[in-house]
Amino acid sequence: MKLIAIELVGFGKWQQHKIEFQPKNQLLFGTNEAGKSTIYQFVQAMFFGFPAKGKKRKDYQPKNGGAYGGRLWFEHPVYGKVQIERFKGQNKGQAKVYFNDQIGDETLLEKMLYPLTKELFQSVFTFQQEQLSHLEKLNEEELQTSLLSLGLSGSQQLLLSREAYFKQAQMIYKGKGSQPPLNQKLSEYQRLQQRINEKEQQERPFQQLLVELDTTGQKIAEQRQASQEMKDQLARLEKQVMNLPLYEELQAIEQSKTTAVLTREEEEQLLSFFQQYRFLSEELTRLNQSIATQSETQDQTEDYQFYLNEEEHIQQLLNQRYDIDKLLSEISWMSQSLQQNQQEMLPLEKQWGWSRENPPQLSFEEQVINEMREDIIARTVKLQTAQTDLRLLEKEIATREENLSTFETINKEMFRKNYRQTNKNINPLFCGAGALILLLSFFLPTPFRYGTFILSAGCMIAGVWPLFYQPKDTYENEKKQWQEKLSQLDYLNDQLLKIRADIKQIRKEEKEMAQFVAEKVKENHLGRMDQVEFWLTHRSDITRYLILLNTNQELELQLKEDQRQVTKLAEQTERYTAHLPIAGTSLAERIRVIGNFANRMEKIRFAQEYQADAYTRQTIREVKEKQQQVLDQSKPLLQRFQIASINEIPKKVQRYQTASANHKRKQELETMLLGVYPEAIEPQQLTVRQLELSQEIKAIETTIQHLQEKEQELLYQKQQMLSDGTLDELYQEQAMLKTEIEELALEWSGNQLAGQLLMDLLTELSEKQLPNLLKKATDYFKILTRNSYRAIQLQEEQLIVIRKDHERFMLHELSTGTRDQVVMAVRFAFLYLQEQRNLCPIMIDDGWLHYDSQRKEQLAQLFAVFSEHQQVICFSSDKEMVSYYKELKQPIMELEGAEV
Repeated sequence: MKLIAIELVGFGKWQQHKIEFQPKNQLLFGTNEAGKSTIYQFVQAMFFGFPAKGKKRKDYQPKNGGAYGGRLWFEHPVYGKVQIERFKGQNKGQAKVYFNDQIGDETLLEKMLYPLTKELFQSVFTFQQEQLSHLEKLNEEELQTSLLSLGLSGSQQLLLSREAYFKQAQMIYKGKGSQPPLNQKLSEYQRLQQRINEKEQQERPFQQLLVELDTTGQKIAEQRQASQEMKDQLARLEKQVMNLPLYEELQAIEQSKTTAVLTREEEEQLLSFFQQYRFLSEELTRLNQSIATQSETQDQTEDYQFYLNEEEHIQQLLNQRYDIDKLLSEISWMSQSLQQNQQEMLPLEKQWGWSRENPPQLSFEEQVINEMREDIIARTVKLQTAQTDLRLLEKEIATREENLSTFETINKEMFRKNYRQTNKNINPLFCGAGALILLLSFFLPTPFRYGTFILSAGCMIAGVWPLFYQPKDTYENEKKQWQEKLSQLDYLNDQLLKIRADIKQIRKEEKEMAQFVAEKVKENHLGRMDQVEFWLTHRSDITRYLILLNTNQELELQLKEDQRQVTKLAEQTERYTAHLPIAGTSLAERIRVIGNFANRMEKIRFAQEYQADAYTRQTIREVKEKQQQVLDQSKPLLQRFQIASINEIPKKVQRYQTASANHKRKQELETMLLGVYPEAIEPQQLTVRQLELSQEIKAIETTIQHLQEKEQELLYQKQQMLSDGTLDELYQEQAMLKTEIEELALEWSGNQLAGQLLMDLLTELSEKQLPNLLKKATDYFKILTRNSYRAIQLQEEQLIVIRKDHERFMLHELSTGTRDQVVMAVRFAFLYLQEQRNLCPIMIDDGWLHYDSQRKEQLAQLFAVFSEHQQVICFSSDKEMVSYYKELKQPIMELEGAEV
């Protein structure tokens, strides 16, 4: 958000005054009492409402009784250019918002400004130096808290809420407290539990009885449920047994292949066609026989009579001659293709161990296989490198161990001396002499006694001197070399262990990969194609094998279907085996013989008709034409009901009549048996299962009876044990107390959890922002000090600054001006963290109390740099700051009465 302009209609000393702001940095210059603070208060009032009246608060209402309020324009990233209009005497002081030819109210203004609040505006975006003057004493935790209270949350509301939650939780429960209610209830619960434990020890048999009683009740319930389920099953079985004849009838109807239903009209029509055709056939046969009797071909009358009887079937069969030839050709071609495909599949099966029952599959994409191969190659290279490093390292360790052994052999004296020094002993000679002199001193007169005491003390000191005296080590350099060699050897051994661990891990990964590949080979039936490399280089073999296999399956299915048709056609020619030599021959041969026979009989027909008189020939032609008419008329019905020949009409009609009756009966049976047989059953198993269920129900009822008798005995024993009722009262008291504890604990945990959540939120936000804060504060501090200092850091949880010569200073060690510059840098770093939100312009009022001229100039440069990211409005009465603004070519606005 950026301020565009304000119009103070009536606010404090300002009347009908408009000020336009620059989008970046500007300085509003005016002397004291020029109204700079009033402008700031006006902006705040336009955003958040007029300030409340109070004895110690300044009243900005015009003295002349004019309008109190004004207008403010700002640029919003979402709503564009927005105008706020607010007058105390209008709309109860509520704001009117104008944007994009729309008008809004106070609620819309809050939505536009969100999350900017009045507290956030005052404590973050309005610069007040005293807010951060305590930074010099902050450690890391306090700095993070300050970051939240000033830079992120805009106020200390979250911190106060957190403390309120924790305080409320402590009023309910304290870790070492005794007065809070939850502490008291817990203590009371412990005392009550102790009484219950003592009473339960006295009544342990009662507890065992309760457990046994509960177990018995559960068993009874389970047995009753099982009995009810079995009774339901038995009822279903009895119903199924009762309806078994109907079920068997329904199954028989479903197994019989029923056809479409034939209506009465269609049935009569078909039978009429059959009778007409039969009559014309008999008439034609009579005429042909008459001609045959008169003709010269009487010796062939029997074959010709057979041909006349079977003429329709023979002609229908011969009309399919083209389809039969095509069918036989397809069978021949498919058989050859199938054989060729099988011959091509045999080498692949032999090479990779594949089978047609479990064909190979490769579910991996080529890219995945490439990645697997690259991983295997990389792992192999890594293993070879590690093994090479291992050999070199083992050789190096062996060489260093040999050198160390040689070094120890050369410096044996050093190790022996070191052993002697480490085993220091008391000198017994001096100690014994000292003790003896001390003993003799008791028998000497007083003057000599003191001398012997001194002599005894000197001997004793000489005796224990080896315990305290550390002779100079003459092998200091050799020991250093020895220790360096040991350190180097230890380091090499560590590296050796690391390399061995790496090799072990690589081999483990190889084993896992090999196991994975083996599993995939088994899952996908890849046989001897058990390497990832094969999956890439021979992928086409799998594809080709699957294509051949699928093709063969399709060919075999089609071949079986065609062969069924051939068999069906061959069965149609079986009726001619008694008159024609076709028994045991192929279908093609049979068609050829039948065709020759038909040609021969047609020649006989032609000869007979040629010898017959004209009347007879005319009659035959008329009969044939009528036959053809009957065939043409009946053809639609024949095709509809799949009747191959008109002679088959009586059989087909009879079959359709039976199918119609079965269809009607099936509907009746399905209605009657609806829900009785949810799944297919074996009728002979029903009676067996019925008998088994009856026996199981009887056994369960006997078990329930025994359990109920046992339950009654246990209930009687329980009633006897509860005669005093003490333990039961304790249980009731415990339940009530537990309920009270749960309520208090729930309330305590709610407050504690809310406080902890706020604390976690504050900590997470501050920890995320703290590094960015210090980095940006360092950048701004360099500007303010002309790079005299290089960094602001936290060290040992204290804020420090690092000078250009790397010398470090705590904040209290800095001068007042430099310390204020640190404060200013940190303050602007806080503000920079809000750059992405751009909630509000930065407003600064003479915040350079301890600054000299140079520092003011650097501060002006900081304002100019910072305004590139965020609008800065600076109020000042300092003419020196005005000069720096002019040097930096930054805009300056003069208030009334100011002289620049």
